[in-house]
Amino acid sequence: MSMRRQGYEWFVADLGNLPPKRLEDLETPQSVFFSGIGDATLKNRQRTSSDEFYVIHYFGSTPGIYGLGENWVPGGYVNFNLGTSTYFKNPDGLPGVGVSGDAQPYPITISNSPVFVGAWHIEIPPDTDWDFTYFLSNAIVDTTEKYEAPAYTWSIKFALNG
Repeated sequence: MSMRRQGYEWFVADLGNLPPKRLEDLETPQSVFFSGIGDATLKNRQRTSSDEFYVIHYFGSTPGIYGLGENWVPGGYVNFNLGTSTYFKNPDGLPGVGVSGDAQPYPITISNSPVFVGAWHIEIPPDTDWDFTYFLSNAIVDTTEKYEAPAYTWSIKFALNG
């Protein structure tokens, strides 16, 4: 049996040229692999082959705040889907938005240290569909004309062992 370590970083940058509809799409959970937002350009959803077994050890996103102007940072949440199940659920059992970048930050720095060190060990068995979704919790600035600060970017990253 062979093993490898793999990482993936999803990156979105709004330089004022994204159509408002694409930004509004982030107000519902979107795939980091095939949504077409940012560098999510894969054509198909993720699926393990019959001889693959993955274990997700860490994932996180940019920590978010509710700031204005140049202090605005998106409050992002990451969730994991395995088959038809959502990993983080609401208390009523319905799919939740996920874990926030404040609890699972990326990148991990002295100022952005994780509340819970992400030892998730989420197992993805062979022949299984899986995906990570990203949800933007705070509203996008209404129009790009009102937002005069430099463009801000955010990303999520996680490592796969399989």
